[in-house]
Amino acid sequence: MQSNIRSASTKALTGKHFMDIGKVDLSGVEPGTRGWDEARAAVTASLVAHGCVVIAHDALSPELQRPLFDRAMPEIFALPVETRQRNVSSKGKFRGYIGTGNWDSVSVDEPTEEGNINDFTGLFWPQGNPEFRDVMLQFGRNLLKLKETVEKMVLESLGVQEENIESHLRSLSHTLRLTHYGALPEDADNRLSMRVHTDFNFSTMVVQHEVEGLEVQTKDGSWLFIQPEPGTVTYQAGEILRVYTIKIKCRHEREGAGLRPCVRTPSNRERFVVVFGCWSREGAVVSAMDELIDADHPQMYNPCRADEFVEFLYSEEGRKCDGDPLKAFCGVARA
Repeated sequence: MQSNIRSASTKALTGKHFMDIGKVDLSGVEPGTRGWDEARAAVTASLVAHGCVVIAHDALSPELQRPLFDRAMPEIFALPVETRQRNVSSKGKFRGYIGTGNWDSVSVDEPTEEGNINDFTGLFWPQGNPEFRDVMLQFGRNLLKLKETVEKMVLESLGVQEENIESHLRSLSHTLRLTHYGALPEDADNRLSMRVHTDFNFSTMVVQHEVEGLEVQTKDGSWLFIQPEPGTVTYQAGEILRVYTIKIKCRHEREGAGLRPCVRTPSNRERFVVVFGCWSREGAVVSAMDELIDADHPQMYNPCRADEFVEFLYSEEGRKCDGDPLKAFCGVARA
């Protein structure tokens, strides 16, 4: 299928003004095929303009989603919380079980590896659950391929060479997270389940199912309300992406700059979400790609470790930061 950018029902609200955001259909699009250049331009334009892009793809079919969203996830989140709390990770903060307020979640590291999925499945079904195991493995592999397609398109558009793109993609770590949002009390303010925040990883992909919730504040202050359309996933740029892709950041910089998502569910219905997170590997040093630095686009950030940036965010110094925390942590001083 040829890719195209289509008008979608996803809208942005600023005051009383609405704006459509396109979604890009990547079904059947591969490097060198018809439609690749058009799709690459559309993906990059959306990511630059909004900090996110909505992708449609037949890899996220109803046949793949129903066993996970309609059967397995309701079962997992009906289990005692103590069972979910057994989901732990040795890979740092914000991996494994997280629970706060009306939502909680579980995750598996490197979800394209069958052994990891087997161990994750065994936490909730000690006797095994082949359907869940197979769906999780396929979900992880499909999302990884989509994520790499998006990032390949963006880096290609910036002029990064093929071998450097492949080296970069191999250097990353991934997590697949299953999240459940329960209904809020009737008097809850604005049905807000997760306050406005900035993702501090490389990127996040969000698959919603039937119930609304994801909103993102873009670089110009507008709010995008992302509809839970079947067969779509939202790719969101994280803070660490700004270190790598200096050209995008320089050309479109705003003070306090990152994409800022929140979760608000006006209908107050129970909600299930799959989140695919991309991180720099633990201890890896992150820096701008040499090909992207030139006289017009000087280096904006010193090389840094993403895990140390997370520690900074939650330190006393980081919490006191009023402006751009990434710039405060590793920004290049200008005379």
